[in-house]
Amino acid sequence: MRRVAALALITFKEGIRNRSLFGILFFSLFMLGLNVAVAGFFMREIGKVTVDMNLSALSFSGLLLVLFVGVNLMAKDIDRKTIHLVLSKPISRIEYLWGKYLGIVWFVLVSLSVLLFFSSVTVFGLRALYPVYFGNFSWLVFFQACIFIFVKLAVLSSIVVFFSAITTSSFLTLVLGICSYIVGEAIEEVVFYLKSGLSGDSFPVYMQKFIDLVSFVFPNFSVFDFKLEAAHGLAIASDRLVFSLGYAAVYVTILLVCGSIIFSRREFN
Repeated sequence: MRRVAALALITFKEGIRNRSLFGILFFSLFMLGLNVAVAGFFMREIGKVTVDMNLSALSFSGLLLVLFVGVNLMAKDIDRKTIHLVLSKPISRIEYLWGKYLGIVWFVLVSLSVLLFFSSVTVFGLRALYPVYFGNFSWLVFFQACIFIFVKLAVLSSIVVFFSAITTSSFLTLVLGICSYIVGEAIEEVVFYLKSGLSGDSFPVYMQKFIDLVSFVFPNFSVFDFKLEAAHGLAIASDRLVFSLGYAAVYVTILLVCGSIIFSRREFN
């Protein structure tokens, strides 16, 4: 466990030193500042628009952090062949994989926390200027939505680590990660429309099983999306929170275990 923690710390420091991080943070702060600039155009909906834009900015910034910094943190040892030097130390391949994942998650958590601070300042400032339009706003629901943005990014990080364990190219890992994110964001609606449009006696059983299999294999990121509740100040049911956390824990564990098995048997040239 100590070796995993040490590798996670090294990965975190590498992420902080990555030059792409500053560009992503600058872009994120620009998006948050833009929220202040355009808020006046939605006076009657300013509270809802402010919360929705802030959460969307945090989610998109986290996506960039995982895909453009996290992928590099995991894949560069393989691309540069420095993984031979790392594995020559008293550390197993499984410990290496888990250490990398925890380091990426730690890096995303710290970066997202910094952005959350500026996001909260934005919401606080606009709420002080237009208190009438923030009548239903709840800080508790807002922070719950932010926490589950991080949970979603933790799941996406496990997908990136999994693909890095089975592929030989960081570019391929990036492409697969982007595709997984797109599928994960849209899969719930796609499955719903497929089942509603193909329902009835003419709906083949094998098609039903195939749709269920696809919805099980690919991540469903909609279970972590609480922007609607945060924008309207609606309390989130505790069973939804527990289910979302459980879903994330199971999905991450399965991916990392499968990735560890494949990675432990992989040959590096």
